[in-house]
Amino acid sequence: MRLEHFTEATFQQQVLASRQVVLMFFWARWCHPEYRLMDTWVELVAARYKTSLKVVKVDVEQEPVLAERYVIRAVPTLLVFKEGQVVDRSVGAMSRTALRLMLEKYLKTPTAVRP
Repeated sequence: MRLEHFTEATFQQQVLASRQVVLMFFWARWCHPEYRLMDTWVELVAARYKTSLKVVKVDVEQEPVLAERYVIRAVPTLLVFKEGQVVDRSVGAMSRTALRLMLEKYLKTPTAVRP
């Protein structure tokens, strides 16, 4: 599954007005290689929860307004939105299990097999 990239121009519709829980994944092309594994974990989680979770990927260099709005000082940073509000935040790399557990607090239990 490919992650959806978006811009400040579509932020209101894509994130704040979304009826789904939204995982916003802030990253940069210059991220340390060990943090690049987060791309894989986020893609696996996006596929697993595709009916109840929207995942968007934000390049902090391309979208500095969003990075500043949410005080992104390190990448990767993950924000979880529910009903237009940030309900959780994680800075730095995390395991696939930790990511899944963070999201399951806000999502219905999936019917798909765990990745």
